[in-house]
Amino acid sequence: MSELLKVEHLSKVFTVGLFSKRHVWALKDLSFDVKHGEVFALVGESGSGKSTTGKVILRLEKPTSGRVLFEGKDPFQMGKEYTRLVSAVFQDPRASLNPRMNVEEIVGEPLLVHGEKGSKDKIVDALKKAGLGEEFLKAKPENLSGGQRQRVAIARAIVLKPKLIVADEPTSSLDMSHRAGILELFLKLKQEGISTILITHDLRAVERVSDRVGVIYRGMLVELSSKEEVLKDPLHPYTQYLINSMPAKHPAERKEHVQELTQEEVQSPCPFFAQCPKKIPECRGELKEVRLNGRFVLCNLH
Repeated sequence: MSELLKVEHLSKVFTVGLFSKRHVWALKDLSFDVKHGEVFALVGESGSGKSTTGKVILRLEKPTSGRVLFEGKDPFQMGKEYTRLVSAVFQDPRASLNPRMNVEEIVGEPLLVHGEKGSKDKIVDALKKAGLGEEFLKAKPENLSGGQRQRVAIARAIVLKPKLIVADEPTSSLDMSHRAGILELFLKLKQEGISTILITHDLRAVERVSDRVGVIYRGMLVELSSKEEVLKDPLHPYTQYLINSMPAKHPAERKEHVQELTQEEVQSPCPFFAQCPKKIPECRGELKEVRLNGRFVLCNLH
């Protein structure tokens, strides 16, 4: 698969505090690419920098350094056309859908912005692809279930037939009965050539739909490889920690709890150093980028 989007050495620093200001690194030298027609999962715990990455790709935040390239072009130089090619699905459809608008107006809003004609047919087509029929056109968000609202949000995201969707925790606000159906939609969109960046902490979702996985911790990419390799043979201690912490499908499969180490007041280039049970003396002074048979891992153990 050819390259659709490329993130190169992306860093983002926020200034926090009212009187005593300090700088916080949300992203630090982050690099990865997304292929045409793939589901790329960006995985990590809350606060790891996943959503900030998505916001930079969507042009909701500007990078402090580094860049994003979409088909070789800088999105911040592309104008309104970028919103036709790249769209978003957010975590909470209740917050992302205008309660004053009906489904037809919500899904049709991007068409209106871009001056598209034949809107009604395109709206109905997008709804059907998202798993909803014409009977929902006049419905208001408050009258829909959580799963139906998220399907409306997806219909709005695909109505302009984008090349890439940035989906930020698209199932986290839904109950189990709706999650599988929403994830299946991203697989169907993949069959139509639409790529997805799936931002999530849910490794079950990653297992179900992703092609490749990037693991991010404290704003740094620590591992990147195929879904099978990351989930079945994780190389980085943080990835191993995430998988050991994943709820088992069955009680008989539960793993022994691994107690986290306390934070150490030690400066290290490795973001996981203080908690890593496998750290070695070299980790205090350097951090290796290792590439093994197409895999990437940011770790001195390999």
